[in-house]
Amino acid sequence: MKQLNRILSISLLALASLTPSTASQKVTTTAVKHVQTLAQDPKLKMILTDTFSRQMSDESKIIEYNKLLLKYKKSVSNYVVIDKKKCTSTVYTPDGKILYRNEVALGRHIGDKRSGGYKDKKVKLRAYTTPGEFVISRVGTNNKSDQRLYGKRVLILSGDFIIQASKGKSTLALHRVPATPQGKLREDVFNNGTTKDNRVSFGCVNYLVKAYDKMRSLIKGKGTKVYILPEEKGNSLHLEKQKDGTYKFFQTKYRTEAQEK
Repeated sequence: MKQLNRILSISLLALASLTPSTASQKVTTTAVKHVQTLAQDPKLKMILTDTFSRQMSDESKIIEYNKLLLKYKKSVSNYVVIDKKKCTSTVYTPDGKILYRNEVALGRHIGDKRSGGYKDKKVKLRAYTTPGEFVISRVGTNNKSDQRLYGKRVLILSGDFIIQASKGKSTLALHRVPATPQGKLREDVFNNGTTKDNRVSFGCVNYLVKAYDKMRSLIKGKGTKVYILPEEKGNSLHLEKQKDGTYKFFQTKYRTEAQEK
C-alpha cells in the first residue's frame, strides 16, 4: 500500500510539472492558428477571386474585407470610401456601418488613369481622380500657398497612383474647397440637385468646409485608409496578396504608365 501511494505521488508530481508546458504549447498552437485564419477564411478567398466573376460591387468587397480585418484583430479604424460615379464620400466603421456620407467634387476628367493634384504651368497634368486603395500619409501642408487656400486641413494620400508628369509630380489629397474665387464657384456645384457638374478639380477630392470638418472628426487622420472606386466601364478593384503577406486593392485597368497612353 505504501509503495502504491509512493507511485501515485510521483505520477502526480510528474503531471504537475508537465501541465504548464502543455498549456503553453496549447496557447502557442492557438496563436499560430489565429494568425493563419485570415488567409484561410472562405470570405477572403471569395473576395480575392471576385475580380473574374464580379458578383460583388467594389464597395461591398471593401466593406467585407474590412470586416475580416476586424474579425482577426488586424484593424480597428474607420475608413473612407469615395464613389466617383455618385460623387460621394462615406465614412465607414470597421464593421461596415455608415457614420457619415456627403457630396464631393472630383477631378474634371472622367476616367481612372493615374494623375491629379495641382496644376503646373510647365506641365499639362491630367485631372483624373485615381481609383485604388490609399492611406493618409500626411495631415496638413508645409506649402504657404496651400495653407492660405486650405489651412492645415489637407489630407495627403499615398498609394499606387503617383507618376512623373514630365518634371512635375502628381498629388492626390482630400481637402475643403479652396478659399479663392474659383473655390467659391466650386461651392456652387454642391447641393443643387445634380452631380453632373461636380467634376471641377485637378484630381483632388473637394469638400464643403462643414462636410470636411465632420468627415475629419470621424477618422484618426494619418494612417487612415481611403478607397476610391473606379468609374470606367469594365474597371474594378482587385484585392491582391502582397509580398509581406498583407492584402491591398488595386484597379484592374491601369497598372502601368504604358496602359495610360
